[in-house]
Order: sequence, then structure tokens, then C-alpha cells
Amino acid sequence: MHLITLHLTGPTRALLDPDLLAELIDSHSEAADRVEHLRARCSPGRIDLAFFLLAEDRLAADRAAHAVCHRALRRTHWLSGWRLQVG
Repeated sequence: MHLITLHLTGPTRALLDPDLLAELIDSHSEAADRVEHLRARCSPGRIDLAFFLLAEDRLAADRAAHAVCHRALRRTHWLSGWRLQVG
């Protein structure tokens, strides 16, 4: 199992429910992503995500976590102001 952490940045006035957000983002995962568990921590303007994936290696886990985030950001209207933080 691999742990991948990602960060989203967005509106500073937005404070989201972390459990609902984790469920929402996880709903965009596909079987091939092999997401075992997802946790979210939210603060104004920032979302920290911890993906636990059953991938073959760290690179595959990283790609899958990024793919899930990109799908959620593209498909979820109320996340339209949020972006995946690079680096």
C-alpha cells in the first residue's frame, strides 16, 4: 500500500466538510485506481488529501491519485475554483 498526499488550493472563504469532500473525490475513483482509502483535511483556501492506494509501485500510486483529483476537479462544479497544487 502506498500513501500519496496531494494539496488543492482555492477560495480562501471556502471551508468544506472533510468527510463529505473525501467521499465526493473518492466517487471519481475507478477500480483501476485501486484507492483503498481517502482522507481530507480542509482549511480556508486549502485542502490536504491523503490517498491510500493498492498500486504496484509508488509511481503508479502517484499517477492514480492525480488522475482521481483531476477527474473530480473537472466533473464537480463547486470545485471549479480549486486547483491541484504542483510541487
